[in-house]
Amino acid sequence: MNDILYRKLAATATAPVVRLDSKWVADGSWPKHLRRRANASVSFLLTKHGSVMFDDLTVGFLAERTDTMTVSGPDGCERWAIIAVRYPDMRYRFAVRCTAWEKHPPLPGLGLTDREVELVYIMCDELSRRKAYADDVFDVADELFDNIDDNVQITQELGDFDEQRFLALLKNDPLALPVLEAALLSAVWTAPDMEYLPAFLLNFMLPNAQSATVREGVDEHFHAVDLLRSPDAPFERVFTFRFENASLPVYPLSAAGRMIVLEPIGDPVRKALTNALTEVAHIRHNIGEAADRPLPAFPVTVARAFPSHLAHNVEVPKDVHVLTDAEADLLRLAAAKLLRHVPTVVSDLNDALSDLSARPNAYRHKAPERWISLVLLYIRKALLTRKDCREAFDKLTARMMREQREAQVQRTSTIDNGVAFVLDPERYKDAISPRPKTLEQLEKTVAFPYTSHGVPMLVYNTAQFERLLQRAGVGSELAPNVVQELKERSIFERENIKINTDGTSRRYYAIPVKMFKNSVIPAIPAGQEEDNDV
Repeated sequence: MNDILYRKLAATATAPVVRLDSKWVADGSWPKHLRRRANASVSFLLTKHGSVMFDDLTVGFLAERTDTMTVSGPDGCERWAIIAVRYPDMRYRFAVRCTAWEKHPPLPGLGLTDREVELVYIMCDELSRRKAYADDVFDVADELFDNIDDNVQITQELGDFDEQRFLALLKNDPLALPVLEAALLSAVWTAPDMEYLPAFLLNFMLPNAQSATVREGVDEHFHAVDLLRSPDAPFERVFTFRFENASLPVYPLSAAGRMIVLEPIGDPVRKALTNALTEVAHIRHNIGEAADRPLPAFPVTVARAFPSHLAHNVEVPKDVHVLTDAEADLLRLAAAKLLRHVPTVVSDLNDALSDLSARPNAYRHKAPERWISLVLLYIRKALLTRKDCREAFDKLTARMMREQREAQVQRTSTIDNGVAFVLDPERYKDAISPRPKTLEQLEKTVAFPYTSHGVPMLVYNTAQFERLLQRAGVGSELAPNVVQELKERSIFERENIKINTDGTSRRYYAIPVKMFKNSVIPAIPAGQEEDNDV
C-alpha cells in the first residue's frame, strides 16, 4: 500500500488534494483515541447518537491528521499531510499538499458543504496526535497501549503464527531476532511500570555506510516489526532521526513510546549519545515521564560499533536478507504476540533486574548482555510453546550470542592491534617520508615528521591512513574505530592539525613523538622540521 500511495502522489501534478482510500469499520464506532481527544477538547461535544456538535453545527464524522510524507518529483520534493475522516462505519483517507493546507481545499467524494470542510481542517488541527501530546489532554500510556492494541488486532488477521517457520527464518536471517528485540525494548522503555532503564543502546552496524541496498534491507526489517506507530500512519520506514551536531535531537512529544532509529554522524554526536547513556546509568530507576528522561525513546542506532559496555552491537551482513511478503508477515505476527503482553514483560524484567541489583556491581557489569539475555528469555516464552521448538531456539540463540561475543572480542583485539601498530613507527618506517613540498607529492605521502610550536610529532595524511592500517590487519570497516580509539585515548595531539602545502591548507592526524614506543621515530633525511603550520 505504501508504494502505491507514494507513486500515486508522485504522479499528481497540481491537485491540492488526493483521495487515497476508504475502508469499512467493522465495529461501527470511532477509535478510542479520537473519542478521548474529542471529549478532552472544549471545542467538540460527542452525543450519544453518534454525532459531533461544534458550535451550532452537527456532523457525523471526526477527522485527524495522521502523518506527513515527503514525495520526490520532477520539480523537487513535495510535502503532503495525510488525514483520516472517520464516520462510525467508514474511514476515508486523503493527502493534502502542505502548501495548500491553509486554504482548506475541498475533499473529493464526501459531499461536504464548505463549512463542513472547514470543520475537517479544524478537527485535524485540534485532534492531531502532536497537539494532543503538547496539551497533555490524555494519558500517554493509554494512547500508546491503544496503538499497540489496534496494530495487534490488525496483524492477527494475517493468520496463525507458525513456530517452525519462525525458527527457519531466524536461521536464515540474522536480523530477524535483533529487530524483535528492538521492538520489545522500545515498548517497555516508556511503560509507566518499568522501574529500570536500559543504560545501553542497540546498535546495527552497516558493513558500508554508503550502501543504500543494505540500509533499505535494514529499514524493511524495522518496518515489519514496528507496531508501536499509529495504525493510520502510512510510514514507509521506521521513525528516523539523522543528527550531526553535538546535541541530541529534540524529540517531538508524539515520538514518546515509538520505535525510533538514530543515525549519529560524527564524533561530537557519539560523545553526546554516550553522555546521555551515562546519565541514564546514573538514574538507573525510572523517574517521571519518558519526555523528562535523557533519552525519551529507547536508543536504536545505525552506526559503527560502540564500546561493548554501552551497546549491544549487531553486525549487519553485506548480503542482507531480503524479506519476502510471507516472511515480513511472520515477523509482524511475532511482534504482535510479543507486544500483546508488554505489561507481563515489564513485570518479568523488573523482577529479574531486581534480583540482579541485589548483587554488588551486577547491574552495570555487562548490562547490554544481561538485558538482551532477559529479552531473549521472554521471546522464547511468548512465541514458542512446543518443547522441540524451544530447545531449537535455545541452541540457536546460544550459538548466536557466542558468535557475537567472539566477534566483539575479535573486533576489540583488531582495534587494539591497530593502535599498537600506529604507536610503533618502526613497523612502518618505509611509509615515513620528508614533508611534501607539492600537492602531487602529498597525494603519495603517508606520514612525515613535523614540528608545531616546538613539539616534534608525526603527521599522517588522513586520505592514506586507512591504507596504512591495512598493514596491521585492520579492514576498512574498523579503520574509523581505530581513529576513534586514538582520539579517546588522547593519542592524537589534536583531531586535525592544519598544515600548508604548496599554498593549500590541509588537515592531518598528528601524534607527538613522546607518545610513541621509546619516544622516537625512525630517522629520515633532514630538512622537514620547519614550523609552518597555519
